[in-house]
Amino acid sequence: MRLENEDKEAIFEIAAARYFTTQNWKWVNLNKDFNRIIKAFDELNEQYASYSYVSRDWYIENMGSRNLHMCNSWEELKNMVVFLNTHGNIFNFLVNTGNGKSFCILSDSRELNEIQANAIKEGQKLGYNAFVFLATIPEEIDFQLLQVRGVK
Repeated sequence: MRLENEDKEAIFEIAAARYFTTQNWKWVNLNKDFNRIIKAFDELNEQYASYSYVSRDWYIENMGSRNLHMCNSWEELKNMVVFLNTHGNIFNFLVNTGNGKSFCILSDSRELNEIQANAIKEGQKLGYNAFVFLATIPEEIDFQLLQVRGVK
């Protein structure tokens, strides 16, 4: 059976997530959680508008969404959201390796296109590392369908 592009993407995501987990890295799948990060940013702004006597950094430190965006300050979250709104569709994961946050591109090629290279450069200006998770996925996958009879 021939694998479609969305099948390969799903396999890439599973392999990358498994790798990040075995490394004990914190990670967020941007394809699935991008909107949740934006929503957390908006909610923080709403909280601050209602209770402006509390610093935005306090909200960052104490809101449950910190595990999602992994930011330590308001300025960092604001910059990340601006970056993601511009370049978020280029990257597949946000990963915290313990030595800093990185954006990850899933690919089956070492070659980056110009859009990806520019997004990486912009991320580096903000202090983010970037890496490419390379994997080889076959074009076709073999399978068998076995019929079982007489099971009671």
